[in-house]
Amino acid sequence: MLFWDEQLSSDNTMACGTCHRPDSGGRDPRIGINPGFDGTFMTPDDVRGSPGVIRSDFANRYLPDSTFDLRVQVTGRTAPSAIGAQFSPELFWDGRASSTFTDPETGAVVIPVGGALESQAVGPPVSDGEMAHEARDWSQISAKLAQVTPLKLAPSVPGDIATALAGGADYPQLFALAFGDPTINARRIAFAIATYERTLVPDQTPHDTNTLTPQQAQGRQIFNGPGRCDLCHTGPLLSNNQFINIGVRPAFEDVGREAVTGNPADRGRFKTAPLRNVGLQSAYFHNGRFTTLEEVVDFYDRGGDFGLNRDPRIIPLGLNPGQKAALVAFLRDGLTDPRVATGTGGFERPSLRTELNPPGSALYGGESAGSGGIIPRMLADVPSNLGNPDFKIGLADALGGGLAILGISPNPAPPGATFGGVPLNVNVLSPLFAFHTELLPGAGPGAGFATLQSPIPDLPPLAGLPVRVQWWVQDPAAVGGFAATRGAHYVLF
Repeated sequence: MLFWDEQLSSDNTMACGTCHRPDSGGRDPRIGINPGFDGTFMTPDDVRGSPGVIRSDFANRYLPDSTFDLRVQVTGRTAPSAIGAQFSPELFWDGRASSTFTDPETGAVVIPVGGALESQAVGPPVSDGEMAHEARDWSQISAKLAQVTPLKLAPSVPGDIATALAGGADYPQLFALAFGDPTINARRIAFAIATYERTLVPDQTPHDTNTLTPQQAQGRQIFNGPGRCDLCHTGPLLSNNQFINIGVRPAFEDVGREAVTGNPADRGRFKTAPLRNVGLQSAYFHNGRFTTLEEVVDFYDRGGDFGLNRDPRIIPLGLNPGQKAALVAFLRDGLTDPRVATGTGGFERPSLRTELNPPGSALYGGESAGSGGIIPRMLADVPSNLGNPDFKIGLADALGGGLAILGISPNPAPPGATFGGVPLNVNVLSPLFAFHTELLPGAGPGAGFATLQSPIPDLPPLAGLPVRVQWWVQDPAAVGGFAATRGAHYVLF
């Protein structure tokens, strides 16, 4: 439940499973762009990473980021697969999640050897780029889990979870069942998530069941022969768990393993990725540089692209088109466990609220520009669930120093409604219309921003209540004196 609960994040939009989905080979089907080493978007060193959360300060209020401003931050590396990860002695691309698990709250060594999954699990919930606001700590996470309804945001859950929650069990009760008492802490959260991940064993591929097609079988021969893949992708996991520089980008852009060991010989080295279910993935290597297996095979066939500190095993191969096609067939289909692809047989999972309501899906209606021709932007992706202690509505790209008004109504304005040329997306004539005003920080066009925080009471009569909101920003350069965002439509649930 914890792995798939978006409430583990500080804004209820990210679960562990958001970036690690079985039908994507345990990796992230979403692709966001991180500007990479040079900090500039649309240049060759850009990274296809995982979208996380919009930056928020220690109080969980939106705060512009120097790179992403008030847009979702994107990780600087792709998300490795969580499926089969229990067989690796160190995790993350650089191996910084070590075999020794140290309790992040007490500093005590809890698992001397074999605890890489636990070491990895305690990273993202407190990462202010992935799942957290700044300075989030484990006491805040534990306190939140103690009061929320487990998997409240999930549109659907597998039968075993539905049965476990049928009596209204909360997280303290679930922790008591698992650990003997209701205490929630970082150590137990890590134990629970890692225990689930250890059940994800993808061992029913055609490669395992000897059901390869003739082309896939030929591809396996190439894999273990002229393709030289087995020099690194060895054993049942199809990984030697070593760290290797394959020359995918210049080593100075991301020093990889060197950041963990301090050894210059490790510069640009990254973990050999396990290949099971690689055909389900949408981006390859630590930076997501390639998006098809054909590109990956071509890359290895030419012996990599960048030579500094490149491993001597990476050399030109001289494969012909038929050999390449067979190798791709083996990788794409011969190594795919059908249970992983279909989400069955131990790989079934809860659905995510963000799958039902993708970012931006709550927005509707017109908008109008202010100073500099910049249109203020509504931030409205936090789910409106009953009992949400972290509900918030944000404003970005407004006039710094201006006065912002958030209009709130149960009803939309008539389509195309305006007031003095300013778009209206909420019904300001409703007897239940309310508003909130805020003087914006920042200076100049596009620099103003705001956050309205309002925990939603856990009161069943509120379920189904519609709420419409819209920001207007006082701006002398705007038509009618106000710039306007689009509206956002919520339904409390």
